[in-house]
Amino acid sequence: MFACLSTGCDIPLHLKMLVTLRYLATGSFLLTVAYIMDIAKSSACRAVGEVVQLIAFLAPDYIKFPQPEEARQMASKFYDIAGMPGVLGCIDCTHIPIQSPGGNNVEMYRCRKGVYSLNVQGICDSELKFMHVVASWPGSIHDSRIFSNCRICHLLDQGDYRGLYLLGNSGYPSREYLQTPLLPPRTEKHRRYNVAHIQTRNCIERAFGVLKRRFACLSIPLRTKLPNTKRIVMACAVLHNIAISRRVDILDVEVEVQEVVDLLEDEDEHELDATQVRESLIQRWF
Repeated sequence: MFACLSTGCDIPLHLKMLVTLRYLATGSFLLTVAYIMDIAKSSACRAVGEVVQLIAFLAPDYIKFPQPEEARQMASKFYDIAGMPGVLGCIDCTHIPIQSPGGNNVEMYRCRKGVYSLNVQGICDSELKFMHVVASWPGSIHDSRIFSNCRICHLLDQGDYRGLYLLGNSGYPSREYLQTPLLPPRTEKHRRYNVAHIQTRNCIERAFGVLKRRFACLSIPLRTKLPNTKRIVMACAVLHNIAISRRVDILDVEVEVQEVVDLLEDEDEHELDATQVRESLIQRWF
């Protein structure tokens, strides 16, 4: 090993993978990882960068949004949770702390808690697997704006998933394909709808919780350049999905859901139509 370091030859691929997995799982400084693995810090940095880029490149193969027919079959699994019909997936955002990215737009990355972050959007299924991840937005950007600009929003707008919808918290605008809680619930049917909504939507809270428990690097400020930081998030999501597919034991997280009311823009026609869709859903099923 020392001969390899002194001559500058490449680290074996399996060791690069081990270095990367240890870094992602522990969040330790790369100097610590390098010391444990008995390699130079510069070699560890290069290894992590190479492996993370390769894993993130696999995202289209492991993070897939279902086709309409597949989504209709998946809806039955969501229904089994709390009796919520027609659920396509659960959506939310989570903040991944980062070091200051520098540059003229640095304050765009400062979130409401006063720290630099990426606001990462995820959509998951009932098994906590991510079907869509966006890891490119600064921490100050609102969840609803991220969704409005993402590929899935435009896909659902086309109407191929009619009768199916995502579940989001009250920070999102209500759409025919994005159902939010009723605040406040006015009837017993509304209350039952809210309870089923929150219990089902808890999947995305748990998915993010498991992701961060499995990959501790996502819970401390990532001290990597911004492009590498985004790749690290995507790589962790890919590995998370692989682990669930392979039934690797997970540290599931019990999340107490607390409804947060965020200020949104005034209602538009989409929201008014969605309100009618939601009321029809409530009257039929709850």
